[in-house]
Amino acid sequence: MQIKSTKITLVGAGRIAFHLGKRLQAKGLRVVQVLNRSADPARNLAGLLRCDWSDDWSALRSDVDWVLLAVRDDAIAGVGAALAPFAGTALVTHTSGATPGTVLAPFFERYGVFYPLQTFSGERMPVWSKVPFCVDANAPEDVVFLRKIAKVIGNLVYQVTDEQRAVLHVAAVFANNFANHCFAIAEKILEEKQLPFEMLHPLMEETLVKALHDSPGAMQTGPAIRGDVDTLQRHLQWLQQHPAWQTLYRELSTSINPALALPVTAKPRKKK
Repeated sequence: MQIKSTKITLVGAGRIAFHLGKRLQAKGLRVVQVLNRSADPARNLAGLLRCDWSDDWSALRSDVDWVLLAVRDDAIAGVGAALAPFAGTALVTHTSGATPGTVLAPFFERYGVFYPLQTFSGERMPVWSKVPFCVDANAPEDVVFLRKIAKVIGNLVYQVTDEQRAVLHVAAVFANNFANHCFAIAEKILEEKQLPFEMLHPLMEETLVKALHDSPGAMQTGPAIRGDVDTLQRHLQWLQQHPAWQTLYRELSTSINPALALPVTAKPRKKK
């Protein structure tokens, strides 16, 4: 299959479809159709990409070479089943990190995964040269094709099995989603005392720089790793007004240092 002549249908019109569609076209690849159950998002994305669109699965073009499912994880199997009668011999892949490629096996002769390991939000454009693409397919020639596509629109390409990708997704949730949630909690804590979140920016940046240049475990600092129970208990006492955050703080602290013994009701120890 020739890369530049490949005809692509994007299924979905959300953030991943938006970013991948724009990037594919920017690199000279041919997105010829957008399919989505809701008409307005399909129409809007197709307008940006200057291609056909439809909210009817049966409108899947018979001349497309690659169908890229950029839909929610829990919708992949259902959308696959709906498209199966119309896909012909096209390669069909999804973009999920958590869902096995084999979920598409009952519906298509050629199937696989084209997973960009990045968080996508709004119109903020990712730095594509730094986005790892994890690809896999049931046919070796389709793996080669997906690797070529990923190399055109990005730079970092890995063939990753379903089992490897599932574990990778777990790690990504810790590194991205959980870390961002902790940032959000920190921001809310500062807001309560009218302190700007920007005060933490240098600390956050330094934490990331260290994590990228050494083993994060070896770079761990703070009261938990030091075993500073007095400080931990003062923090836990303040967090009594936020029980969910208090529980999270305790769990993270004991995860960092399993030797810690932190009571459920936190009270600072009296100095002798």
